[in-house]
Amino acid sequence: MFVQNLQGNIKYSYDYDHDVLYIYFGEPKVSYDDEAAPGVFIRFSEEDDVITGVVIMDYKKRDVDAVTKHIPIHINFHSINEQLH
Repeated sequence: MFVQNLQGNIKYSYDYDHDVLYIYFGEPKVSYDDEAAPGVFIRFSEEDDVITGVVIMDYKKRDVDAVTKHIPIHINFHSINEQLH
């Protein structure tokens, strides 16, 4: 598992064994998932429905530009990809 800070309170981790990218915003909160597209999950705080993260299954097999259409927040996937490869 690879964990990296991006900017501010944005962190991400990548599970190489299962090809899953986890992106976290702010401090950890109890959250629930909503599947925005097959294998793309947006995490929302149970307390106030604020976005707390994103989970992307089969990450390396995906077209990042297509994924961004389903995520309501800007994420610099090109920066993440540079660090993963």
